[in-house]
Amino acid sequence: MLKKLTIILFFIATIGQSQHTIKGTMSPVDADVTWVALYKIQGSKQNYVQNVPINNGVFEFKIPENASEGMYRLRYKMDNNSIVDFIYNNEDVELKFDPNKSIETLQFLTSEENIVYEDFLTKTYALQEQLDSLQYSYFNLTNANERLNSEELYKSTLVTYQKIQQEIETKAANKLALHYIKASRKYYNNALIESPQEYLNSLKSHFFDYIDFEDAYLQHSAIISESVLNYVLYLNVSDDSAVQSVLHKNAINEVMAKITENESLKAATLTTLLYSFAQDENVEIVDFLIADFYNKLPESVKNEKDIENILKSVKLAIGKKAPNFTWEEKGTTKSLYAIDKAKTYVLVFWSTSCSHCVVEVPDLYEYLKDKSNIHVIDVALEKDTLGFDVYNEKFKNWTNVFGEGKWENAIAKDYEIVSTPTYFILDANKNIIAKPDYITDVKAYFGN
Repeated sequence: MLKKLTIILFFIATIGQSQHTIKGTMSPVDADVTWVALYKIQGSKQNYVQNVPINNGVFEFKIPENASEGMYRLRYKMDNNSIVDFIYNNEDVELKFDPNKSIETLQFLTSEENIVYEDFLTKTYALQEQLDSLQYSYFNLTNANERLNSEELYKSTLVTYQKIQQEIETKAANKLALHYIKASRKYYNNALIESPQEYLNSLKSHFFDYIDFEDAYLQHSAIISESVLNYVLYLNVSDDSAVQSVLHKNAINEVMAKITENESLKAATLTTLLYSFAQDENVEIVDFLIADFYNKLPESVKNEKDIENILKSVKLAIGKKAPNFTWEEKGTTKSLYAIDKAKTYVLVFWSTSCSHCVVEVPDLYEYLKDKSNIHVIDVALEKDTLGFDVYNEKFKNWTNVFGEGKWENAIAKDYEIVSTPTYFILDANKNIIAKPDYITDVKAYFGN
């Protein structure tokens, strides 16, 4: 019996030692924040681990010893600002922060990994800001003394920055944090650069100097994906849309050339870019990313669900062909794609039970009734045909579609209609060429 009890006690002790604790304190206490969720960061994605309640501003997670090391994320509100990232490497982590400004107030009370990394970020961020500020202001300096003072201050600040970087890298030796510290280093020229274009060229040519794309820890953090987005989106810009597309494509080609044999990293990087460009409804770049890169990946690393979601999110974007739909009219099946009456079409979703619709849509009819090169397809979302029949007689020059079921109508769902009126302008081939918000925008599109 004593032997069994000893074994049980040993087993319990072993279980207790196999877990580490993530403990946090939010100060001041926010009564609206009642939970916090833990995620493991895997490149551009976050894998849910668990969530716990917050009691009087305090929360605590128990992490098994076999949990993989790397970057983790705490989320306590459903917005992009209410997060805290930290390193987990088989040690307890205790932190404290203000939930309304977590980045500025974050403090690590325990965890050597996080203390050294936070020390690095705090010290180097201020120096980076000063170096950047000196460089930007230098472009506009004409006074010789002011230029000389800026040059000297820049050089001394750069020496300090490089010294601190090296000191903290030495301090972080043999720590997981060293991977992130090295990757967060920023290249600076030895002297101030004369022109903005030269500076931009320098930034672009050295942007990835300190990022090792083959580093598994970086691949499983957000550093690579965030760096790629910053490079593609913010260092390659133009006011000319055609030039902008070329710059984006060139930047994507450059990034993908840096990722050689790692197909999983290619897939993760492409997915990050696809979601970003899809959010901006940039159909040209989404199609380019899929055709030139994603479709060429091995099937083992593809995620068809991601592609399905991305394509769904841009199906109503400018440049895409409007989804076809059919309806019955006097015993005949009609379809959007079969209409061949004009060079330009206005597709409007509305309802006779919508007060401003019954003002705007008749106004639209009067405005377009003499424009023979523009044809209107109106889809009236109704519960019954009473109102539809009245306006069907009034809008004789239009193609009038009865959208039975109102919000539950299949056409409305396919076009993701959540308010009325909603406008789409289509070309002769039924491609979406504009999405005006109001009737004034429709009129502005056509010139008055």
